[in-house]
Amino acid sequence: MKIVSAMLMCALSMVACPRASAGDKALATFAGRFYGSVSDATCASRDMLLTLQADGRYAVQSHCQDDLQASPMQEGTWSQTWNGTCVQLVPAARTSATLEFAIHDDDLLVLTTGSCIEPVEDPRGRTLRRADTVGER
Repeated sequence: MKIVSAMLMCALSMVACPRASAGDKALATFAGRFYGSVSDATCASRDMLLTLQADGRYAVQSHCQDDLQASPMQEGTWSQTWNGTCVQLVPAARTSATLEFAIHDDDLLVLTTGSCIEPVEDPRGRTLRRADTVGER
């Protein structure tokens, strides 16, 4: 009886009722750990471990190979954009830039420059692989 009354209350009122959306299912399906090396303005080769959580949060651990210095952990929210072809990372600390990765074969993320939908000419030094698949090839 409680379930029926709760459903009726959701249907007849302006009360926000929890429900899973297609976006939530996509995040849960794609979530996981990715590892690889990328370059940025401060480091020519940065080892990165990216953890995409099913609840839409992410964490990045990285260190620069040039000087072996670890960077502070970065956290924020992530989403799939462009009809599920890109992953966008929005850091909680607005001092860091938003990053976008193009998705390739669900196991490979390629850091983009500019637009996520433009092809990357050379993905070397800009690629993260799903951590579960590292070493299987």
